[in-house]
Formats: sequence, C-alpha cells, structure tokens
Amino acid sequence: MTSALNRLRTLAPPPSAGGGGPRDWAAAEEVLGRALPQDYKELVEAYGVGGFYDHVELLAPPPTVLDGDVVTRNTSHMWDLKNLWSVHGNRPAELAMDDLLLVVWADTPDSDSLNWLVRPGEPPETWPVVVLHCDLGDCEIYPMTCTEFLAGLFARDFESEILTDHLDEESAPFFPYPITQPR
Repeated sequence: MTSALNRLRTLAPPPSAGGGGPRDWAAAEEVLGRALPQDYKELVEAYGVGGFYDHVELLAPPPTVLDGDVVTRNTSHMWDLKNLWSVHGNRPAELAMDDLLLVVWADTPDSDSLNWLVRPGEPPETWPVVVLHCDLGDCEIYPMTCTEFLAGLFARDFESEILTDHLDEESAPFFPYPITQPR
C-alpha cells in the first residue's frame, strides 16, 4: 500500500466492507488497450465506486454502478472530446498534442472529469492527472498519481480552481454507491 493511499485513508476512511469485491483488472485493461496504474488499482480495491465529499466520483471496473464503470466511460471518451473541441474550438493548449490520450478515472456531478494524460511509451505510474473543466476549455495538470492527487486535494495541500470550491466539507468524506449485479 502506498503512503498516499494511507494518507487518503486517514482523510477519507474507506467503507468497512472494502471496495465492493474483486475486480477483473485483466479484462478491463484488455478492453481499454493499456495497463492501469497500480495506485489506482489499490485505490479502487480499498474504496470501490463512490463519491468523495459529495463531488469526486471514483470510477472502477465492474462490478459497479451503471455510470461508474471506467471501461464504459472510456469507450468513446477521446473521440467525444476531440469532436467537441472541434465544434467549440476550445481545446486547451496544454492538450494540443496529436498523440494525446486522456483516460477518465473519476468525474463530478458538474461533468468535470479527472483523467490521466497518457503519452506513448510512458509507464502508467508516470501519467499525470488532468482535471478537465466541464466546458472542456480549461484544464489543470498535476504531475502526480491519482491517489497523491486526491490526498493532496482533500488535505488542501493545493487548490484546484476547478474542484476545490465544490468539495462539501460537511458531507461524508467517502460514500460508497450500491453495486449493480449483472443479470
């Protein structure tokens, strides 16, 4: 377990039942066409699908809630983003690389998304976190793992112009969502 996950567990205790059961990481990675960061896997195993401070909603491989599936959410994520940027002409300069790939791992009720910036040849543990505003024209890039990002955000080590004002400190630090079972 990483020190960032230990820190996050202190700031936002995970559910006592754990992350909602085992995940088929190999199947998820096969569909996504890439390995996922180890710290993300540990994060999902500890927490499962749910919301941090009623705002940051963690995605995971099945079993999950209907819209909380990281595989389904990434099926057309980059295609949708590129089309919307083309129509609106608001692609952030930081994300102008042709070989850019964003893989979403969390989102918000406001339609902001937390992504990894995946560059060819870079291992998953080095992917920075990109917070993309719902208007798709603004983003923030953090050179850290997703667990380091969440722990730092919730500890107020830094402020995200996109996320910080929406974190409800009066709410439960983490609320697990019910799991839908396959039929």
